[in-house]
Amino acid sequence: MSQKIVKRRSRSFFGLHFDFHASPEKCPEPIGKNTREEDIVEICTKLHPDYIQVDCKGHPGWASYPTACGNAMPNIVGDPLKIWREATAKCGVALYVHYSGVWDQKFCTEHPEEAILQADGTRHALTTCRLGSYDDTLMIPQLIELATKYKVDGAWVDGECWGSYMDYDPRVVKAFEQETGIALGQNPPKTREDPYYAEYLEFNRELFRRHIRKCADAVHAVCPTFQFCSNWAFSDHMPEEVSAPVDFLSGDFDPGDSVTSARYAGRALARQNRPWDLMSWGFRNEFGGQHGFLYKEPVQLIQEAASVISLGGGYQIYLQQNLDGSPKMNEIRSLMPVSKFVRDRRPYCRDGKVRADVALLLSSKDRLSEAYPLYGRNGCERIKGLTNLLLDSGYTVRYIFEEDLQSLPKGIRCIVIPELFSGLSEEAWTCLFRLPASVSLLLVGPNTCRIFGERAGTFQARIFDGPVEYVSQEGDVFGMTTRYATLSGRKLLLGRNQLLTGNGESLSAYMIRGVRLRIGLLGFDIGTDYLLRATSRHKTLIRGMLSRMFEPGIELVRAKGTLELAELEARFTRYIFLTNQNGQHRSVNIATEDYIPPVSDVSLRIRMDKPPRAVTLLPDVREIPCEWHDGVLSVELDRVEDQSILAVLK
Repeated sequence: MSQKIVKRRSRSFFGLHFDFHASPEKCPEPIGKNTREEDIVEICTKLHPDYIQVDCKGHPGWASYPTACGNAMPNIVGDPLKIWREATAKCGVALYVHYSGVWDQKFCTEHPEEAILQADGTRHALTTCRLGSYDDTLMIPQLIELATKYKVDGAWVDGECWGSYMDYDPRVVKAFEQETGIALGQNPPKTREDPYYAEYLEFNRELFRRHIRKCADAVHAVCPTFQFCSNWAFSDHMPEEVSAPVDFLSGDFDPGDSVTSARYAGRALARQNRPWDLMSWGFRNEFGGQHGFLYKEPVQLIQEAASVISLGGGYQIYLQQNLDGSPKMNEIRSLMPVSKFVRDRRPYCRDGKVRADVALLLSSKDRLSEAYPLYGRNGCERIKGLTNLLLDSGYTVRYIFEEDLQSLPKGIRCIVIPELFSGLSEEAWTCLFRLPASVSLLLVGPNTCRIFGERAGTFQARIFDGPVEYVSQEGDVFGMTTRYATLSGRKLLLGRNQLLTGNGESLSAYMIRGVRLRIGLLGFDIGTDYLLRATSRHKTLIRGMLSRMFEPGIELVRAKGTLELAELEARFTRYIFLTNQNGQHRSVNIATEDYIPPVSDVSLRIRMDKPPRAVTLLPDVREIPCEWHDGVLSVELDRVEDQSILAVLK
């Protein structure tokens, strides 16, 4: 087989994903009957993807190629996976497979004792037991077959952390008791109130981590170049340090409000300093409270892609295959504008380092104490909403973990703590109380403010030794009936059911100018509030607070429309991304839109010690007029259509 050199995932930037989750009930036509090499070659030569991901086994558990592992679909004609491999190899395009990992309905149906045992005593229909035989008898042998016989470049393993649940199988209970020395008897913990629930939950999570390590190690031992990814592992679903030999990180975000998902998930993956990418669904399957199937317009996908690549990540698009496994060529051809948009920006994105003025804390301890079942997203609304609010208000934003507090990334001017579920580690609070004077702290939500007050301890006198300033809303009612935090002397008090007004009677927002720190207190969960019912007043309030707390390195002076700012720094150049976030992407009643109004009348102030050698607008590659004075570079643009990049040569 003639094969050109293909890029590793670490050097890839744009990809296409296809799957159709084959099953006999779903696929009446013979699989492979219409899979043609010329179609695959057209995809490669017209859209120029770095890689293609194609179906091989979906959640139903049936393989869509003639596997020797015993789970092949009964109606396969020829070898469609071989055709995909040969065609992509000729074009120098990498080929990955979509493989359903933890989730396998066929295996659980045929071996019910190998499915997890749920709290109610029933076996799960999809989720395999981590101490069962599934990994050894099917998943690992099949991945090795794909790596050796078909020479695929890697696997994007689906149905993993987000599809994993607490398992009460006797094998799991026994292993927990042996490893921890905790005797559960006949009463394993099933609710948060039960003894040893947290320990049992963490043990189940560790079993999932071991599953990733085991599968990745096994296939790497046979084929070291094979690239393994567990979908959503070590992402916002699983916000913890990478602890498995995965070759890249990835996820597929919400097909509805995908821009919000891109902003949120992208920042969590960017934090890990590993090769990563995110996948748009090329269609929406729910809108207006109804299920359906409508393909997104290119302008929508471009907007989603822009938020991902501005963080240094790669981008891919998901399109379903026909039920016979062949590609849907008309829908694929419509993606050429998206391909051009992404590839035009590759030189300015792939190797840059994220910089931001604002760091939003994504605490592993707090998020995982709330997440259910193992790595669920319940409670993420607070962080999603805060991300939207900060970005919509013109700030550059990155995520940090608790571990990052010991040595903050370069350029951070303010740390924002979202409303907490249970709290942070003692080490994290110590770091926060010892922040350098150059970094401000914003505490959001009643629980966060309460915990902060309790933890302040000996640090309290230093922190509270300064004037207290109320952030006014000009006497108008700001929001809804909710909780708030207030200060009495040097103690934080919690109030209930107070109307957030600006008349000084119900104080909802404070700024404390301490001896060393500037601390902001927002006594209500503004993140969730903004996600569910965004108003311009939310932005007025957050700008009013943050303007008193720090001076941003990149300041959005004005813009008619919603503009998202992001920065990637290379060795000699700062790339400042200006992404148009107009449009109706957050509306549940708008399925597709073919026009997104531009952002106009844009004015920026960029703080830098020395005047730049040049300022270029990309990808147009044209110099733009600007003015540097007294450490500030002023730039004005008439309009931003989709995404413009300011290349500031230092």
